[in-house]
Amino acid sequence: MNIKPKMDGNLRPLPAVEDDERYRDEMDAFIARNRDALNDSIRRGREEVAEGKMSSRTIDDIIAEGRKKFGSN
Repeated sequence: MNIKPKMDGNLRPLPAVEDDERYRDEMDAFIARNRDALNDSIRRGREEVAEGKMSSRTIDDIIAEGRKKFGSN
């Protein structure tokens, strides 16, 4: 499966994460080292969503906050 990022007219195109083979080994190693913690976090997140405990922020809100904090590059 190849999911392309949604593009805004003001942004330059970025490759989909799975298109970037340069870091696959590092990502696989990170996941292997942190598998239990990652799975626990996913389970906790699913439980919180099921209980209605979730952020009202959208991905656009999070991106805007990051750009404000770190600059828009």
